[in-house]
Amino acid sequence: MSQLRQILKSTLDGLLPRSLFLTQGRELRSESALGDASGPAISLTFDDGPHPEHTPALLDELDAAGIEATFFIVGERAKCHPGLVRRIAEAGHEIGNHTWTHSEPRQTSTSQFLGELQRTRAFLEDLTGSPCGIVRPPKGELSPGKLFGLLKTKQPIVLWNQDTKDYSMMGPAEMGCWVTQYSPRHGDIVLMHDLHPHAATGIALMRKLYAYRDVQFRKVSDWLPGDTGVKSFNPKPLATVWAEPRINANGR
Repeated sequence: MSQLRQILKSTLDGLLPRSLFLTQGRELRSESALGDASGPAISLTFDDGPHPEHTPALLDELDAAGIEATFFIVGERAKCHPGLVRRIAEAGHEIGNHTWTHSEPRQTSTSQFLGELQRTRAFLEDLTGSPCGIVRPPKGELSPGKLFGLLKTKQPIVLWNQDTKDYSMMGPAEMGCWVTQYSPRHGDIVLMHDLHPHAATGIALMRKLYAYRDVQFRKVSDWLPGDTGVKSFNPKPLATVWAEPRINANGR
């Protein structure tokens, strides 16, 4: 993300209500209280799926770790793999809207963008029987017209403040380096992609590292005020066998 876009994102985050624009969590809803947890709460988000190989591997790792996350799903890929979308929902993860085609933002008109969001929301809600009210635009890019059009719908726009850049990683060792160097901070929204294989590697490593022992993993809707229509949950401790950081050639 360019420096100008970072400035614009920070400006919007300060000007717009948290119920409509979120780049970083601040306060959890009262019904999502951390209870006895002593560490920071963060949200893991996964974009661009589902993928027939990488998404199941990621879901297996999330299940083993006891993590509930948020998936921003592309409609046409969901249509190709409806069983995977149902599996995501049935596992307790949150599903967000990532447009129907994930077309290049600068080549997509406002009317096409808003139409794709409407189509994707209807398809995902019909498929899962659960609300799909949160939106992440492709690449996090929004023109003024798309922003104003989306704000009128009152669907929360969810971006991120921590980018793994896993889409450009050449192998699992790069994800291993990111996970070991990252220091979780309360409210972080982390961007990964289940269209690529590295997210599953990252979750597997988080289960092993002592640095993640007190981290609580939350759906992004837990940071939104009011009733989002998404069922919250009581946080579970990360299912792990702790070890000091040690990365081998496979990043595990």
